[in-house]
Amino acid sequence: PPPGAAVAAAPAARGALIAAAFGVCDADNDQRLSSAEMRLFAGFIGFTGNDAEWAAEFATLLAESNTNPSDGVSLELFTVLVNDMSDNGCYCTDEELKTLMAKLQGARGIATNGSRGEVFRPA
Repeated sequence: PPPGAAVAAAPAARGALIAAAFGVCDADNDQRLSSAEMRLFAGFIGFTGNDAEWAAEFATLLAESNTNPSDGVSLELFTVLVNDMSDNGCYCTDEELKTLMAKLQGARGIATNGSRGEVFRPA
């Protein structure tokens, strides 16, 4: 491979991993994360507040990103959040994203073969 090929592949691989994690969080497959869907992610990264505290946190998150609350979190915003190492972000390592996906897939009974929207039902 040409020099730098591995470096170029790393961001692309992370982008695919973030998109896959987003897809697992997006239970209704509408390409947006609602407050409830985003709360699962927030709980994974350490949010322990009650419903009222989460509502305020979610509203603040959307306001800071100039996002309409009824629109929810897009893949673009989710990507920004999981790549943001500041206090305003929700930075996740690749391993943390993989763990998030495994936990959510296990909790929902989602097949781990990469297909979205198919629920694994044992024979």
